[in-house]
Formats: sequence, structure tokens, C-alpha cells
Amino acid sequence: MNAMPSSSTREAYLRLPAVISATGLSKATIYRRIKAGEFPDAYSLGGHSVAWKRSELEDWMESRSPRAKPG
Repeated sequence: MNAMPSSSTREAYLRLPAVISATGLSKATIYRRIKAGEFPDAYSLGGHSVAWKRSELEDWMESRSPRAKPG
């Protein structure tokens, strides 16, 4: 999985190609999971442009990562 761009003090918004790269999901899968309530919603940037908040994607990816089992 590709790392997401470095964080800054402001909230960053990621466009679809960056979301696809960071998550490894296809466009169709992303939108199917949004519809099912299983993926963060996109924010309208005006016109037909949308983006996702990096912090929400990071939280979603963290919630999906396997937890290490206590040994």
C-alpha cells in the first residue's frame, strides 16, 4: 500500500486517484462501499469535483488493519 502524503496543520483533501492509490480499492468499490456506509463520504469541491478528508481515510484504514494478537 502506498503511503499517504505527509500531514500538515491543516486538513488535507485527497482526490480520487490518491484515494485509490492509498487504499488499493477501485473506483467502483469505493463508491459501492460509500453507498453501503462502509467508507468515508466524499466532500463536494464544487461542480463535479469531490475529495476525501485525509484524516477520515487514515481513521478508516486504521480501523481496517489487522490488530496484532497478544503473545
